[in-house]
Amino acid sequence: MPTLPPLLLTSCVTASAKNTQVIDQTLRIELTIKSIEKWLTIAGDLKIVICDGSNYNFTPLMRRTFTGKAIECLNFNNNSKGVALYGKGYGEGEIINYALEHSMFLNNAEYFAKCTSKLWVDNFLECLQYWNNTFLSDCDFSYLKNRQLIKLKSIDTAFYLVNKLYYKDNFSSAYLNVREEERHWLEHCFRDIIIQKKLKKFMLPVAPIVRGVSGTRGSENRYSLLDKANDKIKRFFVKKSKLYVDFIAENPDFNKF
Repeated sequence: MPTLPPLLLTSCVTASAKNTQVIDQTLRIELTIKSIEKWLTIAGDLKIVICDGSNYNFTPLMRRTFTGKAIECLNFNNNSKGVALYGKGYGEGEIINYALEHSMFLNNAEYFAKCTSKLWVDNFLECLQYWNNTFLSDCDFSYLKNRQLIKLKSIDTAFYLVNKLYYKDNFSSAYLNVREEERHWLEHCFRDIIIQKKLKKFMLPVAPIVRGVSGTRGSENRYSLLDKANDKIKRFFVKKSKLYVDFIAENPDFNKF
């Protein structure tokens, strides 16, 4: 098993993005607390960085709620006009860059896990086994009616594992191209960079089981049997595709851990 990375939770208690469904600040905080509880159940010694782009200071709440846990709280003011104009992905990019510049936990780590603050990943430790020293995420494809892959559609930016230098070199400015009013989200910006730079081996061989509540949609993530089947089918076709077989990460060599 690779060394447990710090987890960066991106937060914005006061939402500036236009299409956000969950806007009640108290509820957003409660959902973040639930997420952290779940993360610490998954990995009790996990170091967590929570970075809030609306300048909400989680420190007093974290000390009361999670006494003795390694939780670092950062807060600053996002470019709220930019977030309102371009979308929440713009703000998320700013939050990650701020955390990389100011977090002690991230400064002392070679790589980190990133997740939206109201979500968690049930099979996080399983995903971690595939760590490849660069970047791991899930992704979606467009399909023909016979399930043949057409093209890479998007990269899941809700959760991923990434090397710090790799992120800075490849994705740190991706958010500048977010245009959510034109339906061009951060997921598409990551996709564009991957295609342009011909990046490989970034797709997790197992689907991350992401749970929690989406602040954008206001709905709960439920990983159903249908979701599980679709994820297996997707990976089957990726492995069979000459165009996309190089996208999927290799199985881990457990002898090196």
